[in-house]
Amino acid sequence: MRSKILYTVCYICCAAILVLLLTGCNPTAGATEYEVIYPSGYSRDSYAYGEKSPIEGSSCYLQWEEADDYKKTYDYDIHILDENGSVLYEYPDMGSKAVRGSVQEYGKIWVCAEHWTAPHHNGYVEGWLKKSDLLLIDLSNGEILFHEKAGENEFYITSTGGRCYFYLPGKEESEKLFGLIKIPAENAVIYYRDTSDWTQKHTVYTFDYMAEPDIDTSNGVLTRIKFYISENQLKVAWTSYESVGNGNWEYLEKKAYEISLIHGMN
Repeated sequence: MRSKILYTVCYICCAAILVLLLTGCNPTAGATEYEVIYPSGYSRDSYAYGEKSPIEGSSCYLQWEEADDYKKTYDYDIHILDENGSVLYEYPDMGSKAVRGSVQEYGKIWVCAEHWTAPHHNGYVEGWLKKSDLLLIDLSNGEILFHEKAGENEFYITSTGGRCYFYLPGKEESEKLFGLIKIPAENAVIYYRDTSDWTQKHTVYTFDYMAEPDIDTSNGVLTRIKFYISENQLKVAWTSYESVGNGNWEYLEKKAYEISLIHGMN
């Protein structure tokens, strides 16, 4: 009888410890993070929680705000603010807490509202992007000139003319039905969608890796891809967050790719 009681107690204790371990784990641990760096030096990463963000190339700002029916829909509104913080235009139920924008030619702006599901982060964690809304807006009158969606893990980077460029992470080889079906590996790619035919993906660059390039990150605690945007060019840099001595830590660049965005432009 005593042994049965002890067994029951031990079982309950082990079960409790297992639950604590499972609830305490971080599902995003080890995942690669993203950072977008604009020509002005402004950047967006998983720790950018502010309600306002500058629209690159202008004096205006984007602001997210909970929609009137947020408690039912969990939707957000987008506001465009002038340099003094006054609301110029409002777009109900079209926003998110991860929104960014940049000016294109002729006073038009591209706005990207990303819907991420990564816990403990405001997005920008690979594998946790649900979808994105892309809007082309005339800044002179607030008119939406174009609105489309990007799918799961299609990470929007920038736009040139009517082309919107995305990064899609690669996939390792996998199996289904106990190995009866083999799904081949896929390398990471940069591609664009054109506003004239949004359904088509046009590959611009295929990387030499699926999950990550052949780099040494053994001394790092976090791996981050930095997307540096410049006119007609994109730099994609893999970095590792490592100690550089004296208690200081930095993102050290391990491998970088420079990609032209003007090839094949009409």
